[in-house]
Amino acid sequence: MAIVVTVCCMVFVMVLGLNLPPRVYGEQQVPCIFIFGDSMADNGNNNGLVTKAKANYQPYGIDFPTGATGRFSNGRNTVDIIGRSLLPYLDLPTEFLGFNDSIKPFAIANGRDILKGVNYASGAAGIREETGQQQTLYGLGARKVALDGLGLLGCTPKELATYGTNGSSCVQFINDEVQFFNDRLRLLVDELNSNLTNANFIYVNTSGILSTDPALAGFRVVGAPCCEVGSSDGLGTCLPLKAPCLNRAEYVFWDAFHPTEAVNIITATRSYNARSPFDAYPVDIYSLAQL
Repeated sequence: MAIVVTVCCMVFVMVLGLNLPPRVYGEQQVPCIFIFGDSMADNGNNNGLVTKAKANYQPYGIDFPTGATGRFSNGRNTVDIIGRSLLPYLDLPTEFLGFNDSIKPFAIANGRDILKGVNYASGAAGIREETGQQQTLYGLGARKVALDGLGLLGCTPKELATYGTNGSSCVQFINDEVQFFNDRLRLLVDELNSNLTNANFIYVNTSGILSTDPALAGFRVVGAPCCEVGSSDGLGTCLPLKAPCLNRAEYVFWDAFHPTEAVNIITATRSYNARSPFDAYPVDIYSLAQL
């Protein structure tokens, strides 16, 4: 069954495809993935839209093999990494879901591309009432769904610059709201699994994964973006053609909202193979794929 991933700073839904026999190491774990979310998972859907929320220009994609593609990062985003097979150049410890290529964005997916899934994520997308109708996905056949909780929005450079911290490392009232939302999202997972026949919903604790001491993971710069961002448009995106920092692996944030590829690797790795029982509930994405 497909995996649905939802990401919205991040609530991302990943829907995994039809059930397959047990897979061996290095093989594709599911037949297809469908992704819903915002700029945390967007891989090019906004490029042709009339919107300021775009990332298809330098320095975005400076570490991505094909350059700027519309991903709001210096390299791969979390769903890129979760979906792929082993990526030797990143020296990752796991194979993930085993796809040879990233799932195509809706804007360009066609023909047989759709059989492997579609990425519907779009930068600056919001949460509308109909977005929460998980039973719509269920009615269309989705049975394996990963719901990513919100990240620590109060720790982003944009919110730090806007509100200040009164001596703490993050804007606490924003993170309190994040926790309120995530607690209820986890309860929703229980409700959906109880009420929908053969449903397998999981909650990925993004804020918990990212709440450990950044220094322990090698990050030296926590509250500032790696690229130079504009101060007047409110978007927090990188200024075009401005040179970013050189030590990108030591930065938590790429721009004023979005994490670097180095952070995305950690989030993806622990979402797929939980290091702690608090990383995902009731199981991680690897276990979800095997159900």
